[in-house]
Amino acid sequence: LFSLSSWTSVVNEVTAEMMIEKMRLKSDRALSLQQLACCGSHCCMPVHGKDLMVYDHLDRQKEPLLLTGHHRDVSAMTFGHGNILLLCSASADYIVVWDIELCKQKVQQGKVADGIIIGKLLGEVVHLSFCYADERVAVCSGATIYILSSKQQQVILTLTGYLGALTSAEFCPWDPDILVSTSEDRMFRILCFPSVLVYFPKTLKLFLYNFCSSTCLKSMHSFCTTNVFVALCFINHFTKGGIKEQPLVFNSKVKSSGYSSSPQGGSRRRKKDRSGLCKSPEVSIPIKVNEAATVFMFLPLPLCAGHDKPVSSVNWSLSRQWWLSASDDLSLRVWTHCSSEPAIVMGNNAFSKPIRGAQFYYLDKFILLSSGPSLQLYLYHVDDTHDDIKRYQQRSVIKQGRCFQTTSATEITTFSAINDFFSYIVLVCGANRSVQVFDINRGKVACEIPDAHTRAVHCIAQNKGSAFSHQAPDSSNIFLTSAVTDGVKIWDLRTLRCVRRYENHLIRSHPCSSAISPCGRLIATGSEDNCAYVYDIRSSSFLHKLHKHSDTVLSVAFNPAIPEVRRTYCI
Repeated sequence: LFSLSSWTSVVNEVTAEMMIEKMRLKSDRALSLQQLACCGSHCCMPVHGKDLMVYDHLDRQKEPLLLTGHHRDVSAMTFGHGNILLLCSASADYIVVWDIELCKQKVQQGKVADGIIIGKLLGEVVHLSFCYADERVAVCSGATIYILSSKQQQVILTLTGYLGALTSAEFCPWDPDILVSTSEDRMFRILCFPSVLVYFPKTLKLFLYNFCSSTCLKSMHSFCTTNVFVALCFINHFTKGGIKEQPLVFNSKVKSSGYSSSPQGGSRRRKKDRSGLCKSPEVSIPIKVNEAATVFMFLPLPLCAGHDKPVSSVNWSLSRQWWLSASDDLSLRVWTHCSSEPAIVMGNNAFSKPIRGAQFYYLDKFILLSSGPSLQLYLYHVDDTHDDIKRYQQRSVIKQGRCFQTTSATEITTFSAINDFFSYIVLVCGANRSVQVFDINRGKVACEIPDAHTRAVHCIAQNKGSAFSHQAPDSSNIFLTSAVTDGVKIWDLRTLRCVRRYENHLIRSHPCSSAISPCGRLIATGSEDNCAYVYDIRSSSFLHKLHKHSDTVLSVAFNPAIPEVRRTYCI
């Protein structure tokens, strides 16, 4: 079924969005993996594989327009953006551009509607895109992008060098000379016509910052994608020299990780007013546009209080609009950015045992948490509107979706799941020293590693990568575990075997955490000798021993955008 729908906002006690169906069309074959075409006045779908049927959804009484001409099955189609409505369709034999109004006139005159062939034998096409002037068409076929003229059979440019198959390519709305492409190698690339091809994020001076505020710098263009507010800063020209490239890893012997060398984060500072009380701290984030200009934005960080016992877990949403905290007081709270009051409070005997871990999951679709031997999945809706009269009434909603139990009902000590992309794998560590691999789709344990350590695992970390770095597709099969007196182990999810151990650091009694770098080549871990250690993932010996701590280093984390490590220690 091909369904044409529209979104409307319905405001009741809980703000929600509802989709209203306007048209439903039935196809003779599955269309879930094909690019279908739809615009403000028309929609198009393939018929019998090789033909196209164009529907006018503004006037449903009109007969649909049948377009024939392809000799093989149509795999992608898209409408143009101009006043003259153009449709581009692609199959393995032809790329055809149709003038819809001209085709209608020919059909009314009893003639056969035809289009302009702009490409031949370009392979299996998965995605098409017009530039906003409808002068060029981007064609994604395999690991190649073809830039074609929309008026004649001419290949303007051919782009190759992708490590995986392309999934989409779109022209920039405000600049027709910029093209953004995505591929299955988990990388997006930016092309600036006519001669400069830029791979994000090393050579293009483009910076992404996740702000929940709708305010954007004047020099930035903003757009929303998958509920993540992204600010893009495009430089009008690309300089070949003058900007010093810095090493992107901690050691020059290690191959560069490839994630951005944007400047270090700003400082935190507290100000006092005339009464002597400290105001909320502010964070300055430097955004380096070029060597001569640096812009600072100050984001207030309010003090968030409410838990009655120590906080056991905190986690940011992928969109950076919300964050959650879990505590030993058997409660979980979801906070909106820059707000000192929680939007969601879960407590009131909702959990029988303390929450050992909680995080956003599946691109912020769910909240995943562990309590006792159960792994719980929650659907939620955050309402950040304010009502001064009913300010204590919780307008947000959270509801349990599924609850999974570990084998032998062993209590969960920690778990790890990927939120940066769609993944149905959750790694769970139990008090019986096992590591269990949950398949969320099937709702059960897929496999188990018994006796992973000599003691219960207190830290598990997956190779999640970063939006600022690129890794091979198979790199997400690597994860690490850490246990007291048993060091750090690296595992391969495909074989469920330990492939390397790291034991130069000291963990005798404190649960010091570990982390994998965004480039996937480094491991950082805390230690009880008042240092943090950085290992090369390919060698059991450490690269760096970071000093200047006065007590045990309990937690470490890599910056996702720039090559630095954050550490916390006992006070």
